[in-house]
Amino acid sequence: MNQRQRQEWIAEKVKIKGSITSAEIAEEFGISKMTVGRDFKELQARGVVQLFHGGAMYKDSNILEYPISVKSDLFVNEKKRIGQRAAEEISDGSSVFLETGTTVLHVALELTQKIGCNYYTNSLLVMNHLSKVENLSLHSVPGKYRELSGGFLGMETQNYMNHLSFDYCVIGAEAVDSNGRVSLHSEEDAFTKQAVMARSKKKILVFDRSKIDHDYLYGIGSIYDFDIVITDYLEIFDFLANDHESEGNILVV
Repeated sequence: MNQRQRQEWIAEKVKIKGSITSAEIAEEFGISKMTVGRDFKELQARGVVQLFHGGAMYKDSNILEYPISVKSDLFVNEKKRIGQRAAEEISDGSSVFLETGTTVLHVALELTQKIGCNYYTNSLLVMNHLSKVENLSLHSVPGKYRELSGGFLGMETQNYMNHLSFDYCVIGAEAVDSNGRVSLHSEEDAFTKQAVMARSKKKILVFDRSKIDHDYLYGIGSIYDFDIVITDYLEIFDFLANDHESEGNILVV
């Protein structure tokens, strides 16, 4: 198989799976990761893929932000591991705000065995899943629905939270740059997340490796503003310009 054929194979595999890693391709073809990297760059130049550290994901050049239904199918195993680790950090009997995002959904799915917790969420995905669980205290949060986020956002949401205080909040990210800046596409989404964080005693940030090395317009702060950060990106400390490993707030799964 020549280079062009290999790149077409990669493009088709990414389109079907949603994402693929350099290691998978290197093993499949018996080639170096450096060679895979050149294939990725060629496919990126053609607008076929979007690169992340260690792999590539399918890219539709007409879409700036993918809908929640597409995001749900990407990095499922990684999000499950992140969800399991995040659930370990949350104590029984706590009040927990679960924000929008597919990684946050995986945290929610792991929390159903907790005892005596009160769950608040503005995520339609989380509501749909947790509402099916018996003997679980679930509170829906009002707001203006945004389909791309799969949740309720804006001033109504922020005003509702002004009267509450949460033990934990679980927040997802769309981008994390090398300085640790956490950012999003949507202004309403960013402001809502900031309002949740301001009303929470302990803040947990969750994201998979595809969010690394991107930077969008609306920031919600730094990863160092969170008490706990959980990611599957093994090289996170090498990636960050300011290595805060000693602070112990970043957990890699």
